[in-house]
Amino acid sequence: MYIIIVGCGKVGSNLAKELSLNNHDVVVIDNDPEKFNQLGSGFNGKTVLGVPIDEDILIQAGIEKADALAAVSPDENMNIMVSQIAKELYKVPRVIPRIYDPERDIFFQELGLNTMCLTTLAVSHVKKALEKTSGEIWHTFGHKSIGLKFQSPDFKYIGKLIKDINTGSFIIFGIIRDDEFFLADPSFKINKEDVMVIAQYI
Repeated sequence: MYIIIVGCGKVGSNLAKELSLNNHDVVVIDNDPEKFNQLGSGFNGKTVLGVPIDEDILIQAGIEKADALAAVSPDENMNIMVSQIAKELYKVPRVIPRIYDPERDIFFQELGLNTMCLTTLAVSHVKKALEKTSGEIWHTFGHKSIGLKFQSPDFKYIGKLIKDINTGSFIIFGIIRDDEFFLADPSFKINKEDVMVIAQYI
């Protein structure tokens, strides 16, 4: 797939590296050149410097041939604007904006945007934990249901790189470290204090 990622912060850079490792063609847009340093020397995608809502920048990034766009910058309004441009003007098949306000998340889903709200995800998990219910969150994507489970790492995982861990029936989707969420990177080393976010089919 040809995928454009708007925003090269912690979420955007980790997402870009993960997708690139999975042999997707990845282009990252950001207006701060220093942010591209987070991609590391092993990133084999493309970077475009500029304001993402500038159509010239989007064209430079290849939006006319994009299969998907993820807007995950820290600016919620920017994410929404660039997602609407991608969806309405360029008919990009898959568009996912990162939303911070759960109320706006619901509103934009009703408009047809497949939004991602980490606040909603976190609140759902904490609520379940406080109520002593399941530590798992289930989501349906198309015809598949995926379970996300939050758990402390087993002793056998501590100190190992994610790429060296044989998980069997599930995959490590991400890591929560120091109250921040990171998409799983093969070069991540599991620490004792981490919370693993694992995913599996149900």
